[in-house]
Amino acid sequence: MTSSQNHLRKGLFVAGTDTGVGKTVVAAGLVRLARKAGIRAIALKPIETGCQVRSGVLFPEDGAFLVEAAEKRLTLDECVPFRFSIPASPARAAAMEGRNLKMSDVVEHISALAEDADLTVVEGAGGLMVPIQGRLMMIDLAERLDYPILLVARTRLGTFNHTLLSVNAIRERGMRIAGIVLSCSSPETGPEEEFIPGDLARLVGDVPVEVLPCLSPEVVRDVERIASTMAAIWPERLVRQWIGLSEGV
Repeated sequence: MTSSQNHLRKGLFVAGTDTGVGKTVVAAGLVRLARKAGIRAIALKPIETGCQVRSGVLFPEDGAFLVEAAEKRLTLDECVPFRFSIPASPARAAAMEGRNLKMSDVVEHISALAEDADLTVVEGAGGLMVPIQGRLMMIDLAERLDYPILLVARTRLGTFNHTLLSVNAIRERGMRIAGIVLSCSSPETGPEEEFIPGDLARLVGDVPVEVLPCLSPEVVRDVERIASTMAAIWPERLVRQWIGLSEGV
């Protein structure tokens, strides 16, 4: 891969079809690949709910992993400025904790940090239709940032429904879909799972579909090994597009 001089895009929004589908692993691996390619890449998860208290403060585990993946280009507070202890949607968690979460504040925070980066990888919280403020959803955040969306889904029963509904929601707004990653979370697979990537690719047409196989607990905790796995199994042309080294989305 070449240096950041050929960088063509400023951002990528890593969204999920649900919570716990592997967004953080995908975002972390891509930002590390970008940095290894000489790109000044940063990663943010601006909103994280379900945070545990450590040393008297809310600790965002996903955000901490992204900070490490981007070689600490951002502080933890910059990466995850809006943290909540309740494991619920951002809007509900904020309401239950008596706090005021505004979409405009989230967008402003990301945009300010993105000014000094070649690539800004933003990880959403939950799925695209998760509420942030009133009727404003996670998909509205991606739309306001105007970043292509990389959609992460499970390789499990129900994937077609969740993934196609998400793809349709993105397309209805005229937004760009960078691709779909099917993330396997368990070594035990159903008899239909080997056919899911091909079947889904036929259903979504020109959207690239790639698989991230089940990673061992040791690899999942090691961003360098995550990045190496991605580079080894995904087409280089596609990886270059996703980290902004070539056109395509």
